[in-house]
Amino acid sequence: MSADRGDAQRAVGELVAHYETKARAVGRLGVAIGAASGAAVGSVPLSPLHAAWPIPTNFGFATVLGGLFVGVMIGYVIGDGRAQLYHRMAEQARLQLQLEERVSENDTRMGQLLTALTARAAAAVQAQTAPPPPQPQVVQPQPQPVAAAPHPYLRTVAVTSAPPLSPPLSGGKS
Repeated sequence: MSADRGDAQRAVGELVAHYETKARAVGRLGVAIGAASGAAVGSVPLSPLHAAWPIPTNFGFATVLGGLFVGVMIGYVIGDGRAQLYHRMAEQARLQLQLEERVSENDTRMGQLLTALTARAAAAVQAQTAPPPPQPQVVQPQPQPVAAAPHPYLRTVAVTSAPPLSPPLSGGKS
């Protein structure tokens, strides 16, 4: 299992290095293409095409520098945006490897927990099914037969009525 993990880490490390290299290359390429195109556009007043633009040839070198600057800026913005995509892909590969390692660790822990719980449950079942140890037998003396006693006579008492709980209400007193 650790050999596979080591191979996976090495493969992801190579992939991350590839993405980082590609990100740097894309960023630099964007700047280079922007600089070249900006310089080409800025040099139009110095070329035979200067008649197409109403820019005087006196500003020729300034237009080349201006075109170069604008081209570098545009190339940097575009190249950096694309380079960020590759940086994100490299980070995603790193995080995916970390996630797989954590899941693998959790699987190992769950396996250990399952083994421990299974062993505990098996021990509990074995303890319940084991026959109880023999109990010592207590010898009790045999009770002696007792002569039957004559039934007692019950005396009955006449029921008398109970006195009222409250005095009677008088209807005629004012």
